[in-house]
Amino acid sequence: MYFFLSSVLGTVLTLSGLFAAAHPSTAQAQTVQKDYENHPNRAAIEYVVKNKLMWLYPDGNFRPEQPVTQADLVAGLVNVKGLTQGVPIPGFPANHWAKVYYERAKKDGILDNVSINPNKVLTREETGLLMVNAWKKLRIPFDREHQSYTAVAVAEEWLPPRPGKFANGVSTTRFDAFSGVSRVEQAKALAMLHRDFLGINEGEKIANQVHNSFKISGGYLRGTIPVVNGFSIRLIASLKNGKVVEFESGGILLNADQIKYFQLSVKRKGEAVPLALYNYIKLPSLERENVR
Repeated sequence: MYFFLSSVLGTVLTLSGLFAAAHPSTAQAQTVQKDYENHPNRAAIEYVVKNKLMWLYPDGNFRPEQPVTQADLVAGLVNVKGLTQGVPIPGFPANHWAKVYYERAKKDGILDNVSINPNKVLTREETGLLMVNAWKKLRIPFDREHQSYTAVAVAEEWLPPRPGKFANGVSTTRFDAFSGVSRVEQAKALAMLHRDFLGINEGEKIANQVHNSFKISGGYLRGTIPVVNGFSIRLIASLKNGKVVEFESGGILLNADQIKYFQLSVKRKGEAVPLALYNYIKLPSLERENVR
């Protein structure tokens, strides 16, 4: 009995020692502070990681100040737009991690006028061009050439202002084109773009719902504007007598012969930029023109 109890006690002490040895390392791993926990842009970093627009490194860090490569941003923009279809890119490295992202970006037009170089560290001008390309199918003002893509990115608050030089070499206090872009700056931009993308999708659903309610019968335009939490929906009609009438909720009833044209807009409440914007100028046809 003595030897039996001694053996059991020895085993218990040995196991206790093993568990005690394992516990401190586990606790230590749990208390290691990540490199973005106290970062002023932590919310943006957590947003892009949560929505799978960017990633953490295997050690759990984000590396906020690390420069962004072309492949990093291309992948991020493809993730923002949720692109799933691509086209082959001749000569692209077959084993490169970003190959599928480049193929999807190519089909979408994100790579228009871009010299493909996945491992290149991007300048602000190159960053601005990729972002404008990604948005040119979503918002009309971006669907044209710009003298400075950095200036567009700063004006849209995708990139922060920074003193330096334009791409043409002229000095500037806000629109430096030549410095690099950090991962945290990319995170802020992608979070903003993703929010806009989701808003546009929701705005289009609402605009389609209103559009599908429109009917012209008995000489009157009829329809319904729903109340949607968080969104402002407005129909503005310009009449041939010079008056302007507005509808923001409920039923619509207008003499169709008296309407010169009307416009339907959907915005987030408290914001000025429309998520959906349509003009109806071919009455009595209800054909509409997207002017967002």
